[in-house]
Amino acid sequence: MSFSTQAGGQAWALRECARWAKANGFDAVRLSNQGVIPPEGCPADSGAEILDTLRSEGVTLAAITAHSNLLDENAGQADAAERRLRSAIENASRLHVPVVVTHAGSPVGWHFYGQFSSPPGNPGDRSAELVRRFRDRFGPVVSFAADRGVRIALDVAVRMGNIACNPEMWERILDAVPSDALGLSCDPSHWVWMGILPAEDAVRLFAGKWYYADVKDCEVIEHMRFRQGIIGNWWWQYRVPGRGQLNWGTLIGALTESGYDYVLCVENEDRGLPGLPGFAYGGRYLRQFLPPRSPYPCS
Repeated sequence: MSFSTQAGGQAWALRECARWAKANGFDAVRLSNQGVIPPEGCPADSGAEILDTLRSEGVTLAAITAHSNLLDENAGQADAAERRLRSAIENASRLHVPVVVTHAGSPVGWHFYGQFSSPPGNPGDRSAELVRRFRDRFGPVVSFAADRGVRIALDVAVRMGNIACNPEMWERILDAVPSDALGLSCDPSHWVWMGILPAEDAVRLFAGKWYYADVKDCEVIEHMRFRQGIIGNWWWQYRVPGRGQLNWGTLIGALTESGYDYVLCVENEDRGLPGLPGFAYGGRYLRQFLPPRSPYPCS
């Protein structure tokens, strides 16, 4: 069990973070490249210090977050984003971390399909163009990651501006850059309000391509959707696992049956249970669906 955090920098100290993690039943953390792991560069001694600090508290480093918009319209910004992502991959390799979580990016937010309810190829539909741009931008980076034994897991959130946000686009971008070093990060909270349900069907459809599970829940408030329609601003909210509408027993079963055998990483954007109490709640709730640890070593 893991959780996502930004330790170092202006956030809490890494040792304090690790101690809290262990005290609350977490075996690992996922660190952002905005804290103790810098956006660009990480000297060898700093890497050793990071690992030693975590190990001393009985915690491991599960993944590095490096959200970088390689599809930015501004070539200079896109180049800088690529440098940050490559740096995160280098750091992951140096720190023996198997996964870097990023997103596919988008120069037009979540409107890459163009006008709502218009046919494919409408004047605002840039989906095909952006898949080609993804291929050109990510192809070399994915090869770079493969050479270093690191896998890239694409976040499935849409609101940050991300073309890798639904099954159709997952198929298109994974076909554009076919590599065992490129996959997806499972966060079904987004599918609840987007209507990509049942969530477990989305998991099974992409069996073998889930390289990380960055999990949170979602609550849809029906009377607010009735009042506002889907263009409203308060008819759904992210929740920590157990405070929304997803069936986590079924989802974890689908992930397991699809070949996923890595950590579940709690993410907290729950306005009703913010901060560390929310992380702790989500972890406690999810553990009931995990197989019990055997007290005996495997023979």
